[in-house]
Amino acid sequence: MSAADTASADPFAGAIDAPRPPWHPLEAALVALTALHLCFLPWALGTMHPWSQFASLGLGLSGFLLAAIPRKELRDFSTGGASVSWPIARLRRFPVFWAGLGLLAYIAVQGLNPAWRFFHNANTWWLEPLPSISWLPTGVEAPFERSSPWRALVVTSALWLLICSVWAGFLRRKSYHALFVALIANASLLALLAVLQKLTGAKRIFWSYVPSNNSFLGSFIYPNHAGPYLNLMVALAVGLAWRYYQRALIKGWTTLRARALMTCGVFVGVAVLYSSSRASISLLVAFVFIVGATVAARRIFRLGRTREHPEFLPLGLVLAVVVGLGLGSLQAGKIWSRFSTMLNDPSMAARGRTLVREAATEMFQDQWGFGWGAGCFRHGFPLYAQKYPAIYHSSGGNLQAWEHAHNDWVQFPVEVGIVGLLPILFMLGWVMRELLRRQFLRNAVSWCLALGCALVFMHASVDFVFQNPAVLITWSFLLIAGARWAELEPPLVASTPKIRHQTA
Repeated sequence: MSAADTASADPFAGAIDAPRPPWHPLEAALVALTALHLCFLPWALGTMHPWSQFASLGLGLSGFLLAAIPRKELRDFSTGGASVSWPIARLRRFPVFWAGLGLLAYIAVQGLNPAWRFFHNANTWWLEPLPSISWLPTGVEAPFERSSPWRALVVTSALWLLICSVWAGFLRRKSYHALFVALIANASLLALLAVLQKLTGAKRIFWSYVPSNNSFLGSFIYPNHAGPYLNLMVALAVGLAWRYYQRALIKGWTTLRARALMTCGVFVGVAVLYSSSRASISLLVAFVFIVGATVAARRIFRLGRTREHPEFLPLGLVLAVVVGLGLGSLQAGKIWSRFSTMLNDPSMAARGRTLVREAATEMFQDQWGFGWGAGCFRHGFPLYAQKYPAIYHSSGGNLQAWEHAHNDWVQFPVEVGIVGLLPILFMLGWVMRELLRRQFLRNAVSWCLALGCALVFMHASVDFVFQNPAVLITWSFLLIAGARWAELEPPLVASTPKIRHQTA
């Protein structure tokens, strides 16, 4: 078999020698602003508070306006000719732009057409019915700081603005690459913070902020939010490292960048273990297993240049070994105790959330068309939780407060109804279609991103993962970026390796 035939058999071969157009200053500025936005989200306590959500909205709006500025593109450096392009015009053919705009309008109608009003005093709170238009989506009129359709609209708008600005303004693969590297570096710093906090026994976030939850991790108030976020960063680091190994294989370059990225991925993966989140750790192990199975299949079936270069196998084994050692040494007792509780009595471990899911299902059935209103789950749920004493009364006789259903697959339908789910499902379906159309399985970065996003989506079926804006916005960006990367770097036949040694 010739070298070209061998390379074409590689399902992860990428276009490496394609010419690279110049990086426009406005696009570089948009990359920097988007990196600031995405890196800000986890450090701002997971963006769980109004101040950080408004800051995210401001950054999203700034990026959108920057993407709307017309760009003067040089035609030929020798003649100095130039043409003006409007990147924002790309949104006309971007289905997510229109579906997202429809979702924002839907949430706004819920806020303008409340069917209930929230009241409270020093001891309790309650809902009182309001006259509303029955054939329009409805919501709950509640204080912004306690969650309402308007607060959900702020988060959703920030997400929509960021996705649209990236799709319209990022015209180079280099832009996505720079942003990926920034996210991995940022995640490594987050992991370092988490490790240092655990080693020093910190009782406060940043050793100064008193959180509402004592089992915080890094800058995240809830470790069940930190785990999915860090898992996404592991997938990104592994995908990018895999791509650099391909560059080293085809061009004969050193593997320095690949090893550096993999080291970051391993370090971030170890931080996931500190979360003590059973779902996060299980899905991290699943990711490592799937990647390892893929590497094994490539060697067994001789896909790519495995005879000349072991490619990704050494670093894949390093990741697996480090995760294994971490499970054996880093807080092993605490992690194992949580898993053993679930294994010894799975019915007891899952009973509370099962009852919550049943009560939330009844809540959905009463408002299945338009839902209760985005961000309004916590207001209407006590009406249904009272039918289940086990989740309504705490051990001390007080009433339990359920802000989320601990299952996003249930909570989103409860809040937006079937009608509100339609644009969401349409957007997800369109992205999946783009991934398949662009043959993402043949692209290391896109494949790892799609796999990481799929595992976090599975995590959302047992926890309120997407109620954290940092996780929701980052997950959405990476899913879109995976599809776009597969388009910008289509699989092509790799050239014969060049015998030279330099940094990739």
